[in-house]
Amino acid sequence: MATKNNVLDRKKESSDKISAQVRTLGVGILALTWGLLASDSAIAKQMATTLRMPLLRAGTLAVLVILLDYMQYFFAHEVARLLLNQMERDGLNEGQYNYKSWPYRLMYWLFYGKQALLLLVTVYLLCNIGWFVVVRK
Repeated sequence: MATKNNVLDRKKESSDKISAQVRTLGVGILALTWGLLASDSAIAKQMATTLRMPLLRAGTLAVLVILLDYMQYFFAHEVARLLLNQMERDGLNEGQYNYKSWPYRLMYWLFYGKQALLLLVTVYLLCNIGWFVVVRK
């Protein structure tokens, strides 16, 4: 049977891993699109010419994914700072997060938003590359 601390530890660990994967995939998509657009190889040039706008969109959205990840951590810091300030002001050793505050809500929505956007960008990029491979033959 899991204790509350076990569940919280598991949640923190999985959240950290999800965020690391989001960052890695976002940077990978950015590197792939940049590489295809800047490469001198014949196939990359053909792909860059045919898929110029989809590659630019995917690269731009990958940057947005990374920005959402940063913003989520920024608001997580802000949520902790606000609670710590309140605890220090009231002389408390424990406090309760305000789940209805804007920083907390933004932190929550950014966590899920970055994942949804990453999924969208990945599918979009794979569909366009798949289309290129099929049509090119």
